[in-house]
Amino acid sequence: MKDLDQETMERLAEAAHVVWMEGKLRDGWEYGPVTDKEKKIHSCLVPYDQLSEADKESDRDMVRGIRLSWWQRV
Repeated sequence: MKDLDQETMERLAEAAHVVWMEGKLRDGWEYGPVTDKEKKIHSCLVPYDQLSEADKESDRDMVRGIRLSWWQRV
């Protein structure tokens, strides 16, 4: 499996974050500085470029997981 170049990985990670955010917002979640699952408040409901490096890495991991599961099927 060929690794993605850094620019492609960042674009896909950002797209994954947007999809995740849209789902949260549709489900009634709102931004807050501290995540509270009971109140549907999440600190990551911000544009990708405002995320911490650790949160960006979570989005990159999601992309890696999608690619890995796709390659396992072919």
